[in-house]
Amino acid sequence: MGHVRGWGLGILAGLLLSGCASNDDQALRQINRQQAATVESLNAEVVKLNRELEGTAGSWEDLRAAVPGLEKALAEEVSHGDAGIVVDREGLVVTLRNGYLFDLEENRLLPAAEESLDKVAAVLSGELSGRKVAVEGYTDNQPVEGPEGITNWEYSVDCAGTVLHYFVDSKGLSPERFKVSGYGEFRPAASNETEEGRDQNRRVSIRVLP
Repeated sequence: MGHVRGWGLGILAGLLLSGCASNDDQALRQINRQQAATVESLNAEVVKLNRELEGTAGSWEDLRAAVPGLEKALAEEVSHGDAGIVVDREGLVVTLRNGYLFDLEENRLLPAAEESLDKVAAVLSGELSGRKVAVEGYTDNQPVEGPEGITNWEYSVDCAGTVLHYFVDSKGLSPERFKVSGYGEFRPAASNETEEGRDQNRRVSIRVLP
């Protein structure tokens, strides 16, 4: 009987060990499946990010490629200090002085300014069509001479809005592409200590986003 009992216990121990091994195998397979799924997901994310980076690089190349044409079209304005063209970390920026853009007494666009905006609009509707555009207004630090209660904030937004409406209403560009912002006196391009600096600070920027 002792031998039979020992033989039975041996079988039971073997079954228990076999069951443990089987459970361990299942757990390992589950872990492997989870790891494989994680690796696959990470690989897919890497592919997606690489495509986005390639698209971003191409986007910046398109913006830089548009600069020579704009510089040629706006050569007179740039030479007179009425316009500037740069590519910075936020996009391609065309900046025009308020003194060049507006009849300041009525805050309406001057004919020469409309001609300049026509040149910019041609690029926005041509090689940069479909790009989002931010129209940004800025002022110097002097109080606005206008209706009581209006501040540099409102005035800067109003100037940007006037340019926006010209692009949309007169040139037929899609309003969905645009956003407007006004920074008042708080992002000066030059010192407000001199009239020349204040003149540079009163401006509207047309920023084409990458």
